[in-house]
Amino acid sequence: MSLKLKTLSIERYNGGVKAKRKYGSNCITKFAVYRPEDERNYSMHVEVETGGRTPGERATAAKVLAEPLILALIAKHSTE
Repeated sequence: MSLKLKTLSIERYNGGVKAKRKYGSNCITKFAVYRPEDERNYSMHVEVETGGRTPGERATAAKVLAEPLILALIAKHSTE
């Protein structure tokens, strides 16, 4: 199941040599990831940190990391 997700960059910082080895760039970005219908429902937002050479790579990686977490949040909220 593929969700339509939006990303919002919260913070960007220099991760150093360790991040450069892991991601190919030392730029690390913290994102808030959410579904468009949950834009104002902050309890359904997930924060993830990821790296990459370009902002697009970092945003795509954030969506991939956050998708299972958001699916778990949806399941949790649907049972309440």
